[in-house]
Amino acid sequence: MKSLVTRAALCVLTLTISVPTVPLLAQETKPPTPAEKKAEDDKKPKVTEEMVVTARKREETVQEVPISVAAPTESQLRDRGAETLEDVSANVAGFTVQNLGPGQSQVAMRGVSAGQIVRDQPGVKEQVGVYLDESVISLSLFTPDIDLFDMSRIEVLRGPQGTLFGSGSLSGTVRYISNQPKLGVSETIGEFSGSSISGGSIGGSLKVATNAALSPTAAMRFAGYYTRYGGFVDAVQPNLSVNKDVNDGSRTGGRLSFLFKPDDKLSVTPRILYQKVSMNGWNREDAFNILANPYTTTRPKVNLGEREQFTQFKEPFNDKFLLGDVNVSYNLGGGRTFTSITSYSDRNVDVLRDATALTASITGGSIGLGPAVYTLNAPLDDATKAKSLTEEVRLSGATNKLQWVGGAFYSHTDRKYGQSLLVSGFEDLAKIGSTKGSFGA
Repeated sequence: MKSLVTRAALCVLTLTISVPTVPLLAQETKPPTPAEKKAEDDKKPKVTEEMVVTARKREETVQEVPISVAAPTESQLRDRGAETLEDVSANVAGFTVQNLGPGQSQVAMRGVSAGQIVRDQPGVKEQVGVYLDESVISLSLFTPDIDLFDMSRIEVLRGPQGTLFGSGSLSGTVRYISNQPKLGVSETIGEFSGSSISGGSIGGSLKVATNAALSPTAAMRFAGYYTRYGGFVDAVQPNLSVNKDVNDGSRTGGRLSFLFKPDDKLSVTPRILYQKVSMNGWNREDAFNILANPYTTTRPKVNLGEREQFTQFKEPFNDKFLLGDVNVSYNLGGGRTFTSITSYSDRNVDVLRDATALTASITGGSIGLGPAVYTLNAPLDDATKAKSLTEEVRLSGATNKLQWVGGAFYSHTDRKYGQSLLVSGFEDLAKIGSTKGSFGA
């Protein structure tokens, strides 16, 4: 033991004597270059930021959730330039979006979807549920295309989610998680962008969000956005003229939410959202011209090139979406929380298509009426009006060994769908043609 203590003492003494030489060495050392510093930083272990999700109606890390979840954060969405669900799907395995334009998307999870987008079909139920925070916003074949600006993250839950979500969540659920009002914080953020499409028109966006502290127990948050979409599809007309970039359009919307938190137990968050999507045409390229083929020769042959279609008039798409909801949460103590979510949505979708090829194949082909009849514009109008009221209440709790949640869900939807094909002047011209025989020549 004595020799061990002696060696220790000698060691300490040696270190003490050598210490004064250290500053001299440090003064002679050159600082690392930026390249050397970066190389050294790259060798250091990277600390991964903990990602919190609410896939099971409670805050958990992704590692704790026993289901397949992808949750790109706000910063990740911004770095990728993501503005729509289609942009999100590009980096999420098993999640695809068929997009015919803003507001005209169909979501598929693991290859399961409701079918091809043709027009709104009231009898077809969506297979992927879409939520904005706690409120259901999915509608059959037209998934609301909410702007991703001021979103905390997008949660993509792969696989059946009927136990906690329902509302068409047969193959999965997509959740927009928005930034909530913050108490005691006043901040404003904004962004703008511009774009130009090769062979198309220009676009751009302007977005702003602000958070205001109204009092020590109340706060407000507003996010507004406007996006102009450039067109890139040209429409060949019957006289062989070309309308350029017919699929341009715009998206305008805003979200206004409040937070009232009188104490540590109760929080009330009312919100209203409005969005309008207007498109002047479809992202469609006609590979086959039905108006000029061996079986339906009601037009001169038209050779369509890349990013071209044949129409007689504009085919606009308009989608107006209004959502109001209230989220009430109360901490009962003992790890138990009561939550109530009440939401009301009103959505109007109007789709206009050029059905002249369809009517001309009958009036000009089968019946044999003349050009004055079969060249009449035939607008096919699909209109959907949907109003939905939902209420969800749940009680959740947790102990050291058990986490549980129970609740009830009520939904009432009033949905009206109509389709019309009004060919102005058809009856008069057809009647004249049948009596005078002047349209068969």
